[in-house]
Amino acid sequence: MTKRRICYIVSGIISILFITFMTILILSQTVFKPKHPVLQTLSTTVEGVSTHISPPLDVQINFTLTLQMLLKNPNLADFEYKTVENLVYYRDILVGNLTLPSSTLPAKGSAILPCPLVLQIDKFVANLGDILQDILQRKIVIETKANMPGKITVLGIFKAHLNTTSHCKLVLSVPSMEVVDQVCDLEAKL
Repeated sequence: MTKRRICYIVSGIISILFITFMTILILSQTVFKPKHPVLQTLSTTVEGVSTHISPPLDVQINFTLTLQMLLKNPNLADFEYKTVENLVYYRDILVGNLTLPSSTLPAKGSAILPCPLVLQIDKFVANLGDILQDILQRKIVIETKANMPGKITVLGIFKAHLNTTSHCKLVLSVPSMEVVDQVCDLEAKL
């Protein structure tokens, strides 16, 4: 072999490696770049309301809050999420929680999950004055926080850990216990 031929072979191998590297780099930054999954509260309904007020200051409010949660995977690979924890707070006090089991969302797939939570606000509130004040104002404000950690594996080699958090503020009217206002924020971390 001549030196010129060896130079052509080495140059060809280096060119092929460079082109392969650039193709993988471009695809990883465009097509296969991990996108944040969506965890969104679509709707909220209140069912099974039971209220009881009797002297001296015995207040009981129990109801089922059903959240319709949308889980959406915008990636070109399956998203394996761990246990989704959905917490419900009343005046910064935890009044209910729901955990959804681990599962996998297919590529570009989505799922709507009903999340029924039975809330017994009277058992969690230390100050009955807060409940009475809310009943007199004819509204109860509840916050929900859902956390969905997981990972996505691209081409079976590259793994990216993603975490999506949804925070919603719900205003329920009293005594009908209907949702009159709902504001949600979505936060995602890569």
